[in-house]
Amino acid sequence: MQKPSRIDLLKRAIEYTDGDRRTDYGSPIENHEHIAMIFNSITGKRLTAKDIALVQVATKLARMTSSPKKDDHYIDAMAYIGIAYECEENVRRDGGRYFYEDK
Repeated sequence: MQKPSRIDLLKRAIEYTDGDRRTDYGSPIENHEHIAMIFNSITGKRLTAKDIALVQVATKLARMTSSPKKDDHYIDAMAYIGIAYECEENVRRDGGRYFYEDK
């Protein structure tokens, strides 16, 4: 069996973030804003939705060291990088509001 290509993995990342997961969890940007709001309430920090997406990338990078052959880590990391980009673009479109509570 041939290993999936980079393009195959990117397509799966798109399917994950724009398919069932979007149906289950809603907009990835809003979901990450909500995660940031909860995290910030618990910790007193001020992480953004983009920060949360990057933390999730870091989680996947850490997991790659213990199980480097697992496709899921690469697919999810690609998806989270895309979500981080969308969060940044959303801030630019929205006039510079980074924090959920600023809306």
